Amino acid sequence: MKKSGILGYPLGHSISPYFQNAAFINLGIEATYEAWPVDPVQLPKRIQALREPDVMGANVTIPYKELVIPLLDEIDDWALKIGSVNTIVNQSGILVGYNTDATGFLRAISEYGNYEPSGKDVLLIGAGGAARAAAHAFMESKVNTLWIANRTYDRAKRLADEFLENGKVKPIGLDDPEFRKSASSVSLIVNSTSLGMKHTLDSHIDPLEGFSIENSTLINDMVYNPLDTPMLINAKNRGVRTLSGLPMLVLQGAASFELWTSKQAPVDVMFSSARKALIAQSD
Repeated sequence: MKKSGILGYPLGHSISPYFQNAAFINLGIEATYEAWPVDPVQLPKRIQALREPDVMGANVTIPYKELVIPLLDEIDDWALKIGSVNTIVNQSGILVGYNTDATGFLRAISEYGNYEPSGKDVLLIGAGGAARAAAHAFMESKVNTLWIANRTYDRAKRLADEFLENGKVKPIGLDDPEFRKSASSVSLIVNSTSLGMKHTLDSHIDPLEGFSIENSTLINDMVYNPLDTPMLINAKNRGVRTLSGLPMLVLQGAASFELWTSKQAPVDVMFSSARKALIAQSD
């Protein structure tokens, strides 16, 4: 029996095992997918264990998407450019890092949010691993202006400075008046932080609380558990369009599944299982 799993800390929010195992069962693949919570001190040892012949690989989530890079043997060009790894593949003992967040994110906002970023003004909240993927996806899609708002301004600026067209990328702090101003003028707002996530101290926080936002704006929360975060609930109550983090989660997971198995992922099966898991956890 082959093994795979998700590395992160904490992992109380993760539903990846539900839909990845459903995909294995659907295709008759003898494999399991588990939640592997890892203390930061144990991360190098846990990564080393992925080299075992019965391990296909792993997903990587908060807070390790950047920290795992020096622990791997090879990094895919796209993941290297982004500077963030969310998928590790064990190729006969060689660990290769990939990033499927960016493609999963673009597919999600396009197919489930009916949104195309080319030529648009967008606001990205956060500057961590998931934000890096989204920022690079936005710039590859040729957005007009990308605002990056982060609690720590310096981190937002470091991410903005990576782009040659950095005149199009504007870093701001969450306490900067420009944060509120940009939120009222863009056509897409994405939260890539853990604000609003279940099982965290910030589960009650809406980073856009009290903001004036156009109804035509799409608000996307990468947080998927709960399905309706405080940010999305408040936006819906104001009549603003919303997109949960579930489509991105499943689509990036489907891309990881295909890297491990070389088989087309049963996306519908994965979506169904993911929804059931979230409903069960909310009961």
